[in-house]
Amino acid sequence: MPAERINVVKRTVAAAATASPVAAKAKLLKTTTTIAVEAKKPVAVDEDVETVHSYPKSTHDRENAVNRHTGRKVTPFQFQVYDLCAQIPKGQISTYKHLSDALHSSPRAVGQALKINPYAPLPVPCHRVLDSKLFVGGFMGQWGKGEKIDNKKAKLYHEGVAFDETDHVVRRDSLIFDDFSVVKAAE
Repeated sequence: MPAERINVVKRTVAAAATASPVAAKAKLLKTTTTIAVEAKKPVAVDEDVETVHSYPKSTHDRENAVNRHTGRKVTPFQFQVYDLCAQIPKGQISTYKHLSDALHSSPRAVGQALKINPYAPLPVPCHRVLDSKLFVGGFMGQWGKGEKIDNKKAKLYHEGVAFDETDHVVRRDSLIFDDFSVVKAAE
């Protein structure tokens, strides 16, 4: 995505004034205005969205799978989360809530599984999962700001997802994936 691309976002002037010092001059107006937001490429250390890790498919392989980050066995619940996350297409996003609803679980449990995802960036692209307000959210145990979050934003930018100055996704409706196919975990 070229840096010259401009996305138009409609906001109230008051909301724009808090997000942009340029718009602060227009704070006295009480109408809605249109502000152009430039989708700049985030500065990142890791923009890799192409490395594919070996992903266990059989029950036997999953029972013996060890997480390379923690040294512990990957749980059946974690595999359920990873299986759903692997369904999110390139250029689309989902939320912790969408995944947790599909699993009848909690967004925090989904986040904890994704925090230690050993199969990223592919076949389990956890960078495509955001919070329910489409804020960039967390990545690898970091939340909101920092190098890991910059890496997440760079990965998404590489796939065509842009963020505004408040780190929320621009063009929201066309990007959300929630059509998950759930498979029961092996007992």
